[in-house]
Amino acid sequence: MTAVPATPPVPGDPAEVAPYRILGRLGEGGQGVVYLGESPRGERVAVKVLRHGPEADGGPGDWADFAREIELTRRVKAFCTANVLATGDLNGLPYVVSEYVDGPSLAQVIARRGPLRGAELRRLAIGTLTALTAIHQAGVVHRDFKPGNVLLGRDGPRVIDFGIARGLDAGERTAGELVGTPPYMAPEQFSEAGSGPPADLFAWACTIVAAGTGRPPFGSGHLPVVINRILTSEPEVGDLQGDLRELVLRCLAKNPAERPAASRALLALLGHPVPPQRLLATGQESAAPPESRPTPNQEPAAQSAEPGVRAPRRGRRYAAAVAALVLVAGGAAYALTRAPGEQAAQAVTPSPERPVPSSERSMPSPGRSAPSPERSAHTPAEPMRTSSTATVRLPGWSIKVHDNPDDPLWVSSVFGAADDPVVGNPAYVRDPASGTFTFFGNLQTPVVSPGGRYVAALSIGTLARTDFNVLRLVTRRTGEDVGIRTSDKPGDTTDLRWSDDGRLLLSVHEGTGKARRATGFVVVDPVTRAVTVRDVPGGGAGPYVWGPGDSVLHQSGDGAVRLYDLKGAELRSFTGVGELLAANAVTGPGHGTVFGTRCPQPGRRLCLWDAVTGRRAAEVPLGEGHEFQGWLDGEHYLATTSSGGRTRMVMTDLRGKAVRTLVEGPAKELDGVTVSLTVR
Repeated sequence: MTAVPATPPVPGDPAEVAPYRILGRLGEGGQGVVYLGESPRGERVAVKVLRHGPEADGGPGDWADFAREIELTRRVKAFCTANVLATGDLNGLPYVVSEYVDGPSLAQVIARRGPLRGAELRRLAIGTLTALTAIHQAGVVHRDFKPGNVLLGRDGPRVIDFGIARGLDAGERTAGELVGTPPYMAPEQFSEAGSGPPADLFAWACTIVAAGTGRPPFGSGHLPVVINRILTSEPEVGDLQGDLRELVLRCLAKNPAERPAASRALLALLGHPVPPQRLLATGQESAAPPESRPTPNQEPAAQSAEPGVRAPRRGRRYAAAVAALVLVAGGAAYALTRAPGEQAAQAVTPSPERPVPSSERSMPSPGRSAPSPERSAHTPAEPMRTSSTATVRLPGWSIKVHDNPDDPLWVSSVFGAADDPVVGNPAYVRDPASGTFTFFGNLQTPVVSPGGRYVAALSIGTLARTDFNVLRLVTRRTGEDVGIRTSDKPGDTTDLRWSDDGRLLLSVHEGTGKARRATGFVVVDPVTRAVTVRDVPGGGAGPYVWGPGDSVLHQSGDGAVRLYDLKGAELRSFTGVGELLAANAVTGPGHGTVFGTRCPQPGRRLCLWDAVTGRRAAEVPLGEGHEFQGWLDGEHYLATTSSGGRTRMVMTDLRGKAVRTLVEGPAKELDGVTVSLTVR
């Protein structure tokens, strides 16, 4: 099954749209032209350039409407839909770039070879219902669901053009015009009632009838005749059989209140109970052809993060399924407790004569410069402010964030499970100016770069893909929002972490459960969009972290901690050092660059090791009941602790004593949330 080839561009067509080179035309409709494009890396994309700018009638307000609609499309989970990769305007005309689906539309298939039958028709029904479920959960109404907007890709059906027309209709439509394609429109769309999710279910049923019989249930042709049939006549569904026929007839009810919701319709076709959090993944798996069907949902082993924090217990299990952990780059990991028989660690102040490489920077303590070289391990630290000046409640939860202006880091993003199944699994990113949290998307794991220039995110939808992994990158100043292809499947990209010089490191994992192992790593430059993928055999279950200079650290399957250059070549290895912490190597006082582990000897202590010699530099105690989550600065680490039904994330000094609470909330909420802290 192949797509209809693109036709050559015509005079007046753009040669390029933003960084995408235009190769030809894929189609043309009332809203605009869809082009086949090519990214700077040679990847095929679909570029839709609309005929009219949102300012055509309503002025700047309509631009805001269009922007809101684009944001709605961003919320849609990537299940049986085509991912939106970028948006913008070309000489005042809006454009939308989405992934290119190599396959024909359902309308083309029906016209060329006739109706679909049996398992093929059922996969189409399940896949398109999965897409509608994702679309409706995001608060979007498609409003033009039809065979022409369903693409039959190699990995199953994909629904396109969802919701994007919504912001343009007010500016393009005059009185008496209709929104939609009449043979696939619900009765209420011909009245003042307009479009809602039930109208999409009506259109879905019309599309399935057209796929299974060759024609929509109310026919086609002269517009008044078609409208009259939809309003007054019973549908003709041909020889559809069984539960599919029953469901189609329910969705074709004249009264929208009698039609089922997309999620309930999908459950009816799946024919067995499915947990709400697995519904979309199960739908996509059931919609894929047998030869390309993804493996059952893979739940990556839980990884710790520094200090992109997952609270313990249930939160750890939940975030493990997310498979995209977060890291604050540059968090100083030097400890000031002496290791037995060794000299006390001391701070190193960078010389002003030369800039310090990013991998060698250490972070000063909150509100003051780094400790002087003369301070010993047991010299009392200066008193620090323990009162917060602001308390912010996370949207949708009872979780509170306590801010202190002396802290160099702050809570910058959050992702977690909401109680409301319609809301789904929302992610929020903090606005650096106002300090408020704004919605970022569903099933996304956003991580803000040090300084706040970029937001990078992995989507859980990527786990269900069978072709390649995608990284979402948002440039906050310009609003540019793009998808970057990283590694190919079958591996999943996980453990997103920034370096303090602004590069991204991701781990690639394969397998499930105890068999899950890292197979390599990916480095992304957000400025140039360059992607480096390295395969490294013999990996362990944990993530890759940044090492000194241009290097990465990883604990291999044999237990050794190994240092690799960015080409994947091993530089050195360290044995008998304990379990590697998911935290970047940093400059430790008096001991050069160090990496952290859970000490190999029994007890609740963290060990720091020189990344060059492998010599143990220092130890840090863990407070009673504390679970280490990452380094906040040179004198404090971040920990979680739970009691009395509440969980707290606390700043802890190097004696294991809690200094103050940074985040707190009910355990049932905070234990299921991933919180990220980054340098302001």
